[in-house]
Amino acid sequence: MSSVLPKISIVTPVYNEEKNLSELCVRLVFALTELGHPYEIIFVNDGSSDRSAEIIKTLANVYTEVVGIDLAGNYGQTIALRAGIEQASGAIIILMDSDLQHDPADIPLFIHEIEKGYEVVGGKKLDRPEKGWRKWISEKAHQVISSIAGVQLSYFGATYKAYKSYLLKSTNLLTDNHRFLGALVVRKGVRYTEIPIRIHPRLHGVSNYSMNKIGKVVLDMIYLKFFISFLTKPFRLLGTVGLFLFGTGCLLTFWLVLGNFIFQFHIKENYFIEFIFGVSLILSGLLFLSIGIVTQLSVQHYFHQKNHSPYIVRSILQHSDNEKDSISCR
Repeated sequence: MSSVLPKISIVTPVYNEEKNLSELCVRLVFALTELGHPYEIIFVNDGSSDRSAEIIKTLANVYTEVVGIDLAGNYGQTIALRAGIEQASGAIIILMDSDLQHDPADIPLFIHEIEKGYEVVGGKKLDRPEKGWRKWISEKAHQVISSIAGVQLSYFGATYKAYKSYLLKSTNLLTDNHRFLGALVVRKGVRYTEIPIRIHPRLHGVSNYSMNKIGKVVLDMIYLKFFISFLTKPFRLLGTVGLFLFGTGCLLTFWLVLGNFIFQFHIKENYFIEFIFGVSLILSGLLFLSIGIVTQLSVQHYFHQKNHSPYIVRSILQHSDNEKDSISCR
């Protein structure tokens, strides 16, 4: 067995963090050098309007381990993380913010848990600088996400997590679903744990958190439920809705038609609206069933044509002389 330590890739998105980048880089280099693993630090400039891109370029010239990705515009944190993940070459990928709220000194704690055999190690807040309504909303949101995902993580919000790279390389990050990245990759059978981390108050710059993000989080929760439960089987969802509408419509229409002949309901004079509603339910049910079938066929075609797999391979188990890991993390 090889004794070479696995490479660590640090991925951090950057948006107008010119006052934090140099200090963050120095702290990262110190922590990672002390750890002894080969490493790289990937700064992803997400269309900053300050000197962030220039500073990243300078840091890359000073430190050979620093890689800068300068995106052609502001795409948001999720896409910036995706760009960094796709660039990362390490067997272990650690995602973190660039505002110095996440402490690089905690990196050895993540790696220690990874070396125990965990595939995902999440940062669990010791204390948050936010108080009042923000704290209450955050706690309730985490409880709902945990219930939806079926994952017993106590803290989803922090970007600061360590992953075996094969879990992230097959994750299609879009919109703002980085908030639920832990829930998206932590499925039944994935070995995960949490460690307490320090989240420091922001010293420079302005937080991007605002009330208008609450509605987006709610929408993303709905997406999370669909992604986890119905991504590869959308007909289960659409078919269930369609069957309910079709069945309800049939019962209502049958009852009205039967009553028209037996109980003299006189549909045309007294129950015309109800009759039209029942027929509409039948047609809506058939429509949902049809859309569900087409959607299911489209999903199967997508995975087949694009060579995308609906599952992630941890390793190939063979005779010990020919054992091949999908990505060696030892």
